[in-house]
Amino acid sequence: MGQGEPLSDVGAPRGPDPEPVRYIRQHARFLSGDNLKARWAMATAAMAGMVLNWTVPVLAILVLALAATLLGDAFRRAWPIDFYVAAGLSAVATVAYGWGMRRGVRTSQVTGSVLGALLAVTAFLVAGWVLDLGYLYLVRDLPDRWAGVSGSAGLIAIAAAALPGVLRFLPVLKEPRVRKLALKGALLLAGLLVPLGGLLLFYLFRGVADGNIDLPVPAWFGSVFGLPEDQYGAAVLVGMGVAFALISLFVININLTGPHRLYRDCLARTFIQKTAADPAPVKLAGINVSGTAPYHLINTALNVPASVNPTLKDRGCDFFLFSREWTGSTAVGYHRTADWRANGTDVDLATAMAVSGAAFSAHMGLGSMPTLRALMALVNARLGFWIKQPGRTGFAAPGFLCLLREMFGLGMSEKAAWLNLSDGGHIENLAVYELLRRRCKFIVCVDGESDPNYTFQGLMTLARHAQIDFGIRLAARLDDLRPDPQTGRSKSHFHLCRIHYPRTDTRPAGTGLLLYLKLSVTGNESELIRRYRHNHPEFPHQPTLDQFFDQEQFEAYRQLGVHVAEGLFLPALLNGRQPASVPEWFRQLAGNLLEPVRS
Repeated sequence: MGQGEPLSDVGAPRGPDPEPVRYIRQHARFLSGDNLKARWAMATAAMAGMVLNWTVPVLAILVLALAATLLGDAFRRAWPIDFYVAAGLSAVATVAYGWGMRRGVRTSQVTGSVLGALLAVTAFLVAGWVLDLGYLYLVRDLPDRWAGVSGSAGLIAIAAAALPGVLRFLPVLKEPRVRKLALKGALLLAGLLVPLGGLLLFYLFRGVADGNIDLPVPAWFGSVFGLPEDQYGAAVLVGMGVAFALISLFVININLTGPHRLYRDCLARTFIQKTAADPAPVKLAGINVSGTAPYHLINTALNVPASVNPTLKDRGCDFFLFSREWTGSTAVGYHRTADWRANGTDVDLATAMAVSGAAFSAHMGLGSMPTLRALMALVNARLGFWIKQPGRTGFAAPGFLCLLREMFGLGMSEKAAWLNLSDGGHIENLAVYELLRRRCKFIVCVDGESDPNYTFQGLMTLARHAQIDFGIRLAARLDDLRPDPQTGRSKSHFHLCRIHYPRTDTRPAGTGLLLYLKLSVTGNESELIRRYRHNHPEFPHQPTLDQFFDQEQFEAYRQLGVHVAEGLFLPALLNGRQPASVPEWFRQLAGNLLEPVRS
């Protein structure tokens, strides 16, 4: 909010809904099921993207199966010698490493690398031996039954992956608690069956390559390609591998096969497009060129789990900013926004908004779950976005390698050509960090996160980052925002606190003001809000796992937001007169809300 904006229209009588409110209500109707056709298109497109993305892991499994087929016999013959040599060297290196640490001997990086390599070789040999035994005792003995088991497991895994997309179409799952349990059950089922399905697929491919599982190949196949019958399976797998490789390298754009595109289009229809017949994207570098509105900062998280930078390695992410003039982060540098490309074109406003709100993805900054990365990428539960650094060469769209990196976190650093972005809340959920970096005098912060226990995680995360990175201290006392255990009501919806900016080489120490608004209930809300809270006691901190609000839920939150904001313009807080600018408004609030400075 600009410091000199006039506020004379605040509190004026309301006429018909302004355009933003009308678009928000249209969006609510879209999500609540009035537009069933559009929502069905959303679900089917997400499923189609997931199936297309599966060509990448299927290709990897297929290549491993072919390699195992070619090397299987040689591996079994050399297994005892290779294993015992690697295991013996690993044991010796481990003992030497531990002895040196106990005696205080500083081990070199080379020693640690050699030990790691030996352990990796040993683990690889053990894994190969286990897979080979599984193949010998399962596939070769049960060729007919194996194909049926593999197909059944695959169908169950697909159903588990598809369940979150169809939950809203089942009336029995309309209750939020039931839907939450169903989502958790689907995630658990997918977590169990997807790895098993991958293992079964590996064995199935290997059985086909070895000729132990027959394929319905036409009689002319062998005569055309000059192959004996026992090599039909291997030839078919090689053909499939070539086809999957071409799709993975030249067809897949994982920014478009994921839900990001649908999310972006929905945001564009709701907040950006003036009419349905005007779908042209709004370039980010072209917004507000006249400077008549506040300068727009759009916050996202840059996921860099493979970074060697100590600070980034600890956090696993960095602050990444979109704005009209500059885009980037301190880790990768800032470049002109017009120099960045999203899917080969200029970055548009809807794309930046969708990335900023990419709440669930394989990589989620501070909230990443390493054990679920591969699973979430595989089932296409990924709103994250890949963007190429300016001046880098290579493929114009993120594909095969980017999806593998997203699944396993390999090569995802600030030095890579392709960068993975997700929700700004994955590093700081209030979008205030960049304002503190700029040492803003007056800041309005709206905390809309789900915080049923009122631990103020978002604000405390901001305070921690600000103190560590800038030496900035937030003097917040939040007792009035915590609800009474007996009534569940808070004393206030907002808190005004001081920001203590430290002295730097170029700027003196200073003080700012942070107006913090929190979703809370004080008891003087409208009857609609009271009724909704009576029926849904967890309001206004319902879980955000379910992103599809129905109309009543959407309106309850909208009215609560209006109620909280209007409370900041009560005559008692403004000494009976409407402020003409932001500084005057803050001065009036400070006189009534700010605690005196203690000597």
